[in-house]
Amino acid sequence: MRKTMIALSILFFSVVQTNAQLGVMKLVGKNTSNYTIGFGAFIKAGFPASEGSDVTLEIGADIFLLNDGYGSSDGTIMCPLKAGYRYMLDGSSKGFYVEPQVGFDLLGVTSLHDANGNQINLRYHGVVFAAGTGYLFEIGRAPFDLNLRYETVIDHGGSNNFISLGISRFISFSKRGSDY
Repeated sequence: MRKTMIALSILFFSVVQTNAQLGVMKLVGKNTSNYTIGFGAFIKAGFPASEGSDVTLEIGADIFLLNDGYGSSDGTIMCPLKAGYRYMLDGSSKGFYVEPQVGFDLLGVTSLHDANGNQINLRYHGVVFAAGTGYLFEIGRAPFDLNLRYETVIDHGGSNNFISLGISRFISFSKRGSDY
C-alpha cells in the first residue's frame, strides 16, 4: 500500500509542470550541532479554497550531512508528504501568509558509524507537523513563494526538528480573480 501511495504521488506531481523549488535548512535541538546546513527540494501545489486561502499539498526530500570524520555518507534524509492550509493575511492572492501543515514522513534514514567504524542505518517514519509563514509575489506573470518554516518529524518518542528558508515557484490548479 505504501509503495502504491508513493508511486501515485510521484505520478501526480510529474504530470504538473514544475520549476525548481529549493530550501536551505538547519536541524535544531539535542545532538544536532555536528550536522551541516541541510538542503531540500520539494514540489508544492495549491488548490484555491477562497480568494485569500489555498489548500496545499507538498512532497519533498531534505538532506542533512553529519560532520563526524567518516565522510559524506553519514547524515539524515527525510521525505515528507504534507497537506496544509495557506491563509493570506490581507485576503488577496499575493502578500504575506501563514500556513500550518500536517503529514507523514514517507522515508527517513539516519546513517551513522558505531564505535567500531561500522555503518548503521536507522530507518524511521512518522507524523510531520510544520508551521510556516511567507510572502507570495510575482516576477513578470510567474508567482513565487519566499518562505520560512519550522518542521518536526515525530517517531518512536523522538523527533527531528528543523528550520527552513525556501524559495519556490508556486503552482495553482485553478484561477481566482488574479493569476494565482
